[in-house]
Amino acid sequence: MTIIQPAKNKNKLGPIILLIAIFLMAGFYIYEYNRVVVLNHRIQSMESAVAGYEVDNSDLKSQFYKLIDSARLEKLAKENGLVLEQHPQYLGVNF
Repeated sequence: MTIIQPAKNKNKLGPIILLIAIFLMAGFYIYEYNRVVVLNHRIQSMESAVAGYEVDNSDLKSQFYKLIDSARLEKLAKENGLVLEQHPQYLGVNF
């Protein structure tokens, strides 16, 4: 009598390929997670730099507005002997 054993010679390559695939996917996941963490760190450092630049910008604007204050400019004009022209005549170009 013949006994048929269909799965006697099992392929052992399948589980090895599956393990390799799992390790490759895990390595890729760790690599991508590391990239995300590094990018988040860079974003946070850039945001703090931008906040510092915004403070510097507001300080410069404040200094600029103090420099172009109309009372200060009128005082500076009087100190330099400038006179306000009541009826200025402007140059014009006709095309």
